[in-house]
Amino acid sequence: MTSRDTLVFQPFRLDLANEQLWRESTLIPLRPKTFGVLLYLARNAQRLVTKQELLENIWTDTVVSDELLRGYIRELRETLGDDARKPRYIETVPARGYRFLLRVELEAPSSPVGTRTEIPSPETKPRKTHNELRVGILHSLTGTMAWTEGPVVDATLLAIEEINGRGGILGREILPVVVDGRSEETVFSYHAERLIAREEACAIFGCWTSASRKSVLPIVEKKDHLLVYPTQYEGMEQCPNIFYTGAAPNQQIIPAVQWAFGFLRKKRYFLVGWNSVYSRAANAIIRDEVEELGGAIVGEEYVLPDTVEITRVVRAIARSKPDVIFNSLVGDTNLFYTRLLRAAGITPAKVPTVYFSVGEIELLSLSTKETLGDYAAWNYFQSLDRPKNHIFVEKVRHRYGRQRVTADPMEAGYLGVHLWAQAVEEAGTTDTSAVREALRRQKFDAPSGPVRIDSENQHTWKTVRLGKIVEGGQFEIVWSSEKPIRPEPYPRSRPAAAWDEFLAGLYRQWHGHWTKPQN
Repeated sequence: MTSRDTLVFQPFRLDLANEQLWRESTLIPLRPKTFGVLLYLARNAQRLVTKQELLENIWTDTVVSDELLRGYIRELRETLGDDARKPRYIETVPARGYRFLLRVELEAPSSPVGTRTEIPSPETKPRKTHNELRVGILHSLTGTMAWTEGPVVDATLLAIEEINGRGGILGREILPVVVDGRSEETVFSYHAERLIAREEACAIFGCWTSASRKSVLPIVEKKDHLLVYPTQYEGMEQCPNIFYTGAAPNQQIIPAVQWAFGFLRKKRYFLVGWNSVYSRAANAIIRDEVEELGGAIVGEEYVLPDTVEITRVVRAIARSKPDVIFNSLVGDTNLFYTRLLRAAGITPAKVPTVYFSVGEIELLSLSTKETLGDYAAWNYFQSLDRPKNHIFVEKVRHRYGRQRVTADPMEAGYLGVHLWAQAVEEAGTTDTSAVREALRRQKFDAPSGPVRIDSENQHTWKTVRLGKIVEGGQFEIVWSSEKPIRPEPYPRSRPAAAWDEFLAGLYRQWHGHWTKPQN
């Protein structure tokens, strides 16, 4: 047996050649399938592995139940001496799957395996070597945003693996340090500080919600650091320490309103969103645009994550009789909202919805019958017929499983890593100021098409697309700008100072938070 045949997570070793588990010098008996489950989790350490992914990869030729899988997990916990309530090795992510918590290495300590991510425990700080180049990946792996953000982590890691496969950057391997924002803006700010100060990450890739980005912004400004943000957002921001690879308002929200008015010929709109800075600001932009076009806003409601609140909003929609619903909800709240909407008889055939935060990932949790005929505005769809995209989709499926889908924030996260890597190579250093300066000159042939960073506002030139939900949980592209549009962070309907005051008012009203407190 060689060191290359052994995976290590202290105090255990997995002997791959003989399919054996050892605790120091003691052989621990395991059934073959139990060993297979442990091996798959260890090879994908510190990444959410869904139940479906486990079932498809361990029982490739057999259909088995979730209960059988839970039995194997219980057996592993007993063998490892783990506690499901306070896990050290295997964490259960309710209704989704499992995560192996420890870092796993080849027996040679310098050769980590699996995703090669690292989430160090508070008691130890991994040794930093001269040849590694650390970056932080900061997304929610638990909480209401986990379903949406987890795949962005996967796409970010895929880009890092591609770059490392070509020899890394400046002769150094990129080592990603993945941390969980837990869907809470205060946790994001804590981990951003830690990634910079303790982990010495030279850049951070992450944040999904605007609330999480807003909480990280003052930290990267104070530390004069770098955040690459991969999500469409409300704009009204231009931070010298952030590069924005998702859509600005004129690359998603505003074109969607204009399309609904001009192509769908709808004039009565209902706005539904999450009680956060993103939805509040997005709906203010929509109001300005609808008034300019001569339409009418017949209702505007914000939901909290409980059934009673969502029921109230659905009733308000039914009473107002809109032509179209503009939906800026995020995370798994969309699941409960959509089901109640359909139960009230509000269907896409009668009142279509235009989504701003629902893509292929979110559609996996919604039945096709519930969403068929609705629309979404993005810059990227998996169905885009482009050679670069076909390669991207295949790479994701090869790396993470044939069942996986791709979506806009994944692609934005993926291209953001490549733009940053190009900038580091051009600068010839990881010095933050030099890299930021070089980033302003970068362009990339992405799966969605050619993109480039705008040198003035650090946002990304992107092509705008509208998609209609079709069978199979995919989108048929029904409209496209056909070429990249210059990003405009501040919508033209109001002066920049007025938008800044609008955001400041929300922050004061919510007592120093970017999401309205529930109490």
